[in-house]
Amino acid sequence: MIDLITFTHQIAMSLHRVGLAGAGVDIPMYQQLKQQWSQDAARLHDKLMKLALRKGMKQFVATNDSHIREVIYDKLKFPVLVKTKKDGLPAVDKPTLKRLLKEHGKSEFIDTLIEFNAVDKLSSTWAGREDSKKKRKSIGELIVPVSDVLGLLHFWVFPLRARTGRRASGGGEEGDPEGRNAQNWHPKARKMIRSRWKKSKIAVADFSKLEVVLSGWRAQDAKLIDYFLHGKGYIGVAKELWGQDVKDGTPLYKATKEAVLGLIYGMSAWTLAERFWFKAEYRYSEDYQEHYKQTMRLRKRFLRMFPGVKRNINRSIREVIETQQIISATGRIRHLPHHGVDSAGFWHVKNQGVNFPIQSYASEVTGSSIVDYEEALLKEHNLSYIDWHTALLEHPEDPPCSPVFNEVHDELDLDLHPKSGKRDLEILVDCMRNVRTLKKLVPSFDLTLNVDVQVVDTWGDAK
Repeated sequence: MIDLITFTHQIAMSLHRVGLAGAGVDIPMYQQLKQQWSQDAARLHDKLMKLALRKGMKQFVATNDSHIREVIYDKLKFPVLVKTKKDGLPAVDKPTLKRLLKEHGKSEFIDTLIEFNAVDKLSSTWAGREDSKKKRKSIGELIVPVSDVLGLLHFWVFPLRARTGRRASGGGEEGDPEGRNAQNWHPKARKMIRSRWKKSKIAVADFSKLEVVLSGWRAQDAKLIDYFLHGKGYIGVAKELWGQDVKDGTPLYKATKEAVLGLIYGMSAWTLAERFWFKAEYRYSEDYQEHYKQTMRLRKRFLRMFPGVKRNINRSIREVIETQQIISATGRIRHLPHHGVDSAGFWHVKNQGVNFPIQSYASEVTGSSIVDYEEALLKEHNLSYIDWHTALLEHPEDPPCSPVFNEVHDELDLDLHPKSGKRDLEILVDCMRNVRTLKKLVPSFDLTLNVDVQVVDTWGDAK
C-alpha cells in the first residue's frame, strides 16, 4: 500500500528529474526557424500597416487590439459577433476572426492578421521581441548549448498547479526554475527537438483515449470502457450514435469526438451545438434553431447509450452542492465554495465538480507511469536513485540510459539511449499500461490501459 502524500512526493521528484534531463535541441534548426519566423512577422506586420493606413488609420500596431478593433469594426464595418468577457469589447481572437470570414465574406486584412498572429507568436515565444519589455526569457534564451549543433532545453513540469488537477509546465515564480510552457508547442517548433545522441531517436508514448476510459471507469459504465479500451472508439460510437459508418477526419467524425469529450463532462446541448457548427463544421441544418433541436436529441441519445455517464455527472454535482468540494479516486480534494445552485457562477463550480475527478486522475496515471518507469529502469541498469539523479545533474547530455524528457497531458516523451533504448521503451510502455503504484493507492482501478507509441527522428514528426 501507499498513501497519497508519499505518492505526490514521488511524482514531484520524478517530474523534477524530467526537468533535469532536458530535451535535445537541434541548434541549426532552431536558428533557421528563428530567422524565418522573425522575417515573416516583420513582412506581415508591414503589410497589415499598409492595409490599415489605406483604410484611414493614422497609426497602426498589429499587436494592439484597440487598433485591430478600429480597423475591423469601424473601418471595414464587420458586425460584432462576440464581446470579451472582461471588458465587453468586440472580440478579435482567432475563432472570432475565422467566424467573421466564414459568415461575412473575404477580407485581405483579416486573412493577413490571422497569418501574422500565428507567426508573431512563434517569433516572440522563441526569439523574443526587441521592442518589448521582456517579463521572462524567450525559449531561445533558455536553451543551454552543449555543442555547436546541440543544446538542451529543460521542460519543468510542476505538480498540483493547474486547477483541473492536471499539471502545468513553464515557470518563473520565485524559487522555481525558469521555463516556458511546453504543452502547446506548434508542430513546426517541435521539429527542433531531437535525441541528444547522434543517430538515435525519440519515442512519443501516448495513452489512447485516456480521459474517456477514465470517465467510463468512474461512471462504472462498462459499455463506454469497452468502446474505448477494446472496441472501435469514436468510429464505433459514431455507428451507434448516428446510425451510419463514419470515417476518421470527416466532419461527422469530428462531431462525434466533440460529443463524447463534451458530454462525459456534462456539456449542455447549446454549447455542443456551437461546437458542431463552428469547430467540427457539422450542421444538421442551415437553420441554427433546427440544428440546436437536433443536437438536443443527440445529447439525450448519447446519455441513454451510456447511462453511467449521466449518473456520474448527477452524483458529482450533488457532492459539490452538499459538501462544497469534490474528491477524486485517490483522495485528492478540490474545494469548490459556492452560495447555492442559483448563485452567480455556479455553472462553473458545477463544471469543475464533474471535470476534476477525471482530469486529476489522468494526471495520477501519467505520474505513476513516470515513477514506475524510473524504479524499473534503475533496477534494469543496476543504478541507484542517487546515481541517476547525479548523472542528470552533472551530465544531462549523456545519461546512462533513456530519460523521459517531457510530459504533455497524456503523452510521455523518451530520449532513446543508443545502447538500451529499445529495452527502455519496453519498460516505459509496460509501466504506462499497468500503473502499478497508482493501483496500490486505488486497488479498485483494475484496467490495463492502451498506449500508442511512435519512434521518430524529431518530436515534430509524431502525429
